[in-house]
Amino acid sequence: MARRARRRDRDGQRALGLDIANGRVLWSYNRVANRVANIATPIIRGTRVFVSSDYGTGAALLEVRAAGNIASASEVYFTRDMRNHHASSVLVGDHLYGFSSSILTALKFDTGEMAWRDRSVGKGSLIFADGRLILYSEDGVVGLAEANPAGYREHGRFSLTQQSGLPTWSHPIVASGLLIVRDQDNVYSYDLRAR
Repeated sequence: MARRARRRDRDGQRALGLDIANGRVLWSYNRVANRVANIATPIIRGTRVFVSSDYGTGAALLEVRAAGNIASASEVYFTRDMRNHHASSVLVGDHLYGFSSSILTALKFDTGEMAWRDRSVGKGSLIFADGRLILYSEDGVVGLAEANPAGYREHGRFSLTQQSGLPTWSHPIVASGLLIVRDQDNVYSYDLRAR
């Protein structure tokens, strides 16, 4: 039992790839792990995996190579220009869009080159839906922006009346033409369909 507990603790300090048949660790990478919270979901395209965390850490793109039951991950780049806190970035075309701490950032996936940064709605989360970025700040601001590597272009915003005074760390959802956002115990739904 003690051995298993130690392994779980160690695994929380790295990104890793597992053999789904038996749970064997195939590769691991610890440079982007921090000792507080590793929350952002890895983004995978082909044989490349993008991992990121905040608390002053950063992000990395890994190249995963496999032959039979042997695998390895090598660092393509490491950058401090994308530090996802409680939300993951999204990959649209060749660029990642995400909140690096509190600043919305566009980053070229394959090179880590920053395309732009903007304070936008403030620290928050985002999704990509219907050709646009839907931004949701921890202060209850909802914004609509282009997923455009040329620059930040906002198409509108509105604010929720927050009741609790606590930060909103939930992520927006789009389903059946509805935008759904949550602020603590309150859930709001907005019809996005053209009329």
